[in-house]
Amino acid sequence: LDEYVFENVCQFQKERMENKLPMVPISVNLSRASIHFNDVVEHYVDIVNQKQIPFECVPIELTESATLYSEKIMEITDQLVKAGFKLHMDDLDQARGKKIVQQAIDLGHGLDMKVVAEGVESKEQKDCLKEMNCDMIQGFYYSKPLKQEDFIEKLRA
Repeated sequence: LDEYVFENVCQFQKERMENKLPMVPISVNLSRASIHFNDVVEHYVDIVNQKQIPFECVPIELTESATLYSEKIMEITDQLVKAGFKLHMDDLDQARGKKIVQQAIDLGHGLDMKVVAEGVESKEQKDCLKEMNCDMIQGFYYSKPLKQEDFIEKLRA
């Protein structure tokens, strides 16, 4: 399912690029189940290459729980970054507290990376992340998941 969604998002991005429309990165989840496939990174790289789109227009989103799941995820994230993908983190919420979020932002900035907060649902979360100097924020606070047609209409607006 992850690969199916990824391929569809890549096709959408290809069509936008071919029609000379603005490219907006669309992050795609990589579930814990997908890390068990040995060639998941190769498949994703092949799809991006076949569609001839930039890697940065399809960032890979990992949940906090997936990153803590096993050492296998460390290997896969390393391969994804080396291939050219941007990685986004999701689910960094109250359970881990402000401290871990601030450390993640500081680490990203220390490595000259832009930090994207995913899954932001409230004004309080947004304000807190802005205080922590998070570079980009996305989530339900700004928009619920949209059908492709609705997303295109939102981009037009």
